[in-house]
Amino acid sequence: MRGEWRFHTAGEIIFGRGAVRRTGEAVRRHGALRACLITDPGLVSAGLHEAVLQSLAEAGVGADLYDGGQAKPTLEAVVACTAALEGKGYEVLVALGGGSNIDLAKAVAVLLRHGGQVDDYVGEHKVPGPVLPLVAVSTTAGTGSEVSGASVLADPRRARRAAILSNHLRPRSAIYDPLLTLSCPPAVTADAGIDALTHAVEAYMVVDHRTEAGIEPPGVYSGRSPLSDLLAEQAIALVGRYLRRAVYHGGDVEAREAMHLASLFAGMAFSNAGLTAVHALEYPVGIATGCTHGAVNGLFLPYVMEYNIPACPERLATVARLMGEEVEGLLVWEVAELAVEAVERLKGDIGIPLCLRELGLGEGELRPLAEATAQITRLLQANPRPLDVDALEGILIQAL
Repeated sequence: MRGEWRFHTAGEIIFGRGAVRRTGEAVRRHGALRACLITDPGLVSAGLHEAVLQSLAEAGVGADLYDGGQAKPTLEAVVACTAALEGKGYEVLVALGGGSNIDLAKAVAVLLRHGGQVDDYVGEHKVPGPVLPLVAVSTTAGTGSEVSGASVLADPRRARRAAILSNHLRPRSAIYDPLLTLSCPPAVTADAGIDALTHAVEAYMVVDHRTEAGIEPPGVYSGRSPLSDLLAEQAIALVGRYLRRAVYHGGDVEAREAMHLASLFAGMAFSNAGLTAVHALEYPVGIATGCTHGAVNGLFLPYVMEYNIPACPERLATVARLMGEEVEGLLVWEVAELAVEAVERLKGDIGIPLCLRELGLGEGELRPLAEATAQITRLLQANPRPLDVDALEGILIQAL
């Protein structure tokens, strides 16, 4: 093992059926008596906020509700939420939902503590110190935002995704209650689950401590490590075994619990190791098509795996084994190809788009998308096999 490695995650992780009732205790442990719950209208309509508010009340925490969360939160949504909350004396923010609501709350926590504009913090190493404490309560099994140091926001004016990256953004408490995911419809379950698989496989493929690319470990992502590998392997195995059950049998509590655990493990892995070309490709394609983040990641995952086989065949062969493929008597490259096939089958089984034509894209749009992707060097430099515009266009052509 070469070089040192480091690992960060949420301040505490509370996992289990009924764990949402621990929200109030978690807030009190952070010395707070006044909180704001940030969520969205859909979760309020489903009544999922009620257990959180009840737990806060039972712990003696005064709480208000902000339900202005949205899918793919924009910079403007952060400004609006901050304006609604500032001056109210909140000591903790509680985020209820998937990555969108949690990422919104993270950005608001930065502005409430440090002031300024959202753009001041976009990038890495821009958050000067601890933010307003955040308790994240997950209602989907895939995002990993509950343990990550990233807030990814939409910037429609500049047609980009703006990411705030800092270990200060990691929630003080991450609460995983599998029972909160029982109401997730099949499409949401599929998108979240394939996103968790993408996080795990990408974390497993990234360069080793960045030394392979000659890059010093940055603040948030430092390349794969023994711990990130262990977590990614567990996540891959859980997704391979349980995602189909969670999608087609939504009331299967065992499957829901396993997928929540997979999401946690994958989130811990990628939020330290980093991500690769899958997420880099997703950013411009997601903006161009409006397709969900998880679905576009799932679409690209096998194509990027295929491209990376020459650089990490043994690792992708392990992915095949973890997903339950029969590999006896095959060469390592053949087993790595089975991993690609296993992901393709899973996509088809759970309704993830198989190709870019399904998203309405044509051949003439691929070169500009490749050029836009090539600008996302933060992710591309961690890919195990080098990529330029031509190589990225080649992946897009394969995915068409």
